[in-house]
Amino acid sequence: MNTTFVRLAIAAILTVAATASYAEIDTYRAHGTIQNIDAASGKVTLMQDPVPALGWPGRTMTYRVDGKNILNGIQAGQKVDVQFSTTSPYDASAHFVTPAGQ
Repeated sequence: MNTTFVRLAIAAILTVAATASYAEIDTYRAHGTIQNIDAASGKVTLMQDPVPALGWPGRTMTYRVDGKNILNGIQAGQKVDVQFSTTSPYDASAHFVTPAGQ
């Protein structure tokens, strides 16, 4: 019986750990104009409109990108929409960068 209890306890712990690893990440959207693309560093800089959901004013912001392929097909001066996550007002990761209206 003691072995059964230990196995059930381990199974419960592993289930909770697996569920926690799939926790949702809050994502936000911004619209702006690309100012610079630094493919070597995996960054894109936008002059973006305000992001009301975060209380961010319109500003120039540099995003890290979650893969260099995100930068394919975009260029400086282009209007884009960005889907991103953030941990602070000065640190954000772009998950998608697409031409505006697509």
